[in-house]
Amino acid sequence: MRKLIYDFIQANSSKKWYLWLMALISGLFLGLSWHGALPLVFIGYVPLLEIERVISLSDKRFKGWKVYFFSFIALFIFNVTAYWWLWYASSWATFGAWGANAALMALPVLAYHHTRKISKGKYFHLDFVCWMIAFEYLHMHWDFSWPWLNIGNVLSYTPKLAQWYEYTGAFGGTLWILLLNIYFFSFMVSGRKVVSIIFYLLLPITFSLYLYYSYEEEGKTIETVVVQPNIDCYTQKFKYNARTGEQNSKTYISPRDQVRRMIELTEKEVTPNTKFVFWPETSISQSINELYWDASAEVQMVNKMMLKYPNLTLVTGADTYKIYGDSSSSETARHSKNIGYYDVFNTGIRFHQRDSLEFYHKSQLVIGVETIPFPVILKAIILNFGGSSGGLGRQDHRAVFSNGDINVGPIICYESVYGDYVTDYVKNGADFLTVITNDGWWNDSPGHTQHLAFSSLRAIETRKSIARSANTGISCFINQRGDILDPIAYGEMGAKKGDVHINKTETIYTLYGDYIARIASVLAITMLVIGFVRRKALRI
Repeated sequence: MRKLIYDFIQANSSKKWYLWLMALISGLFLGLSWHGALPLVFIGYVPLLEIERVISLSDKRFKGWKVYFFSFIALFIFNVTAYWWLWYASSWATFGAWGANAALMALPVLAYHHTRKISKGKYFHLDFVCWMIAFEYLHMHWDFSWPWLNIGNVLSYTPKLAQWYEYTGAFGGTLWILLLNIYFFSFMVSGRKVVSIIFYLLLPITFSLYLYYSYEEEGKTIETVVVQPNIDCYTQKFKYNARTGEQNSKTYISPRDQVRRMIELTEKEVTPNTKFVFWPETSISQSINELYWDASAEVQMVNKMMLKYPNLTLVTGADTYKIYGDSSSSETARHSKNIGYYDVFNTGIRFHQRDSLEFYHKSQLVIGVETIPFPVILKAIILNFGGSSGGLGRQDHRAVFSNGDINVGPIICYESVYGDYVTDYVKNGADFLTVITNDGWWNDSPGHTQHLAFSSLRAIETRKSIARSANTGISCFINQRGDILDPIAYGEMGAKKGDVHINKTETIYTLYGDYIARIASVLAITMLVIGFVRRKALRI
């Protein structure tokens, strides 16, 4: 097999269609790995490395531009294949997301090309690994953040193979997958076996399976309930259809009726032993003034229910706002002639019979929908990906909601994509986690299953149980090994009662976060600087 591939490369690498074929194969392999074809990710970057090799060996000009162009083509195909379902939320504007993300993802390939050029290949492709990880890390920490395709996330479908994430986080998976790609690339192109495939592939898998089957969940159990109201986010939940802009005059369900449905579902499952109930993101869709929350009719309905259950804590999503008056230091504040400056939030709320409401404001916001990147420049031209009402407010610290001495970290929707971010809930005292979300924006497509799978990685990284409540999606429980338990299927209405473990210990990843990414970023810059210094020294 290796000889056939080698002969094919030798015979065709100079032909015009060859680079196009490599870009197509790379994009499809990487994209299809996000739909269950996991082995393809282990060779998905091989054609991309081959593109860089062929262009570097050619005698043509503008090599860097060509590397970037064909990398962009490959990664554009990757983006389209991996999350084509975004089309459901915003149709043609989705092309902007695919194109912009592909253009950014091609940059580390270009950086690798230049590092390899000035170092004359002395880093044996480790510079490729470092640049790719450095980019993924940056892509989690700036205004255009979209880490959905961070390659370590691909193991979310197979949590049995990702058990060592409690030590490394998802960047450990990225490192492993990239090293495997380098191994196969080196073997197919030159026949060199840098290290045995047993070390690269079988040892990590064996170690992960050992951790999975030997792991015993820690902590006592408590009874919780997750609710899935199955209210369509386009035609029923809001007055106006976020996709068409038309009024939902016949299908709209009023905020009170939505809350009434969730109360009915809750009371079918809750018992005197239930400690927590979880409702989805924006379950209370009628905006609540946080200073006068007790004036909300929906809040009053919930409080009436809570009087029946003195030992119960309810965590729910809601739309809320704060009014600041004539001035505000908030960068996200809006202005109205009637009330002055104010902020709007996607909020998690804690209800308990004896306490005032507690609020947590979603902080990892979806680009174009909930936040405007670089607002000074792009506010007027940013694409709308469905349901956007402008930039939302956020808060810097992670909150935990308590019931006695038991604390839960309230993760809202998109926040569950960010591993290091989620560890902050644990550092602030969370004994287990909840994800409250609304996954109906993408219809019954792979979008909601991909989003669900990310929660398995967060459970493994922190070794915390998760109770997941989705409006339209999959509500379930996830144990500390990342197994999805007792799910409510997409499109079904219901509630489920389940036990979750209360684990007060912290993993290595919780303590140190994305240390692999930080090390790789430093190494990437170091290799580039050393290369420039050596090149300049040789010229002297």
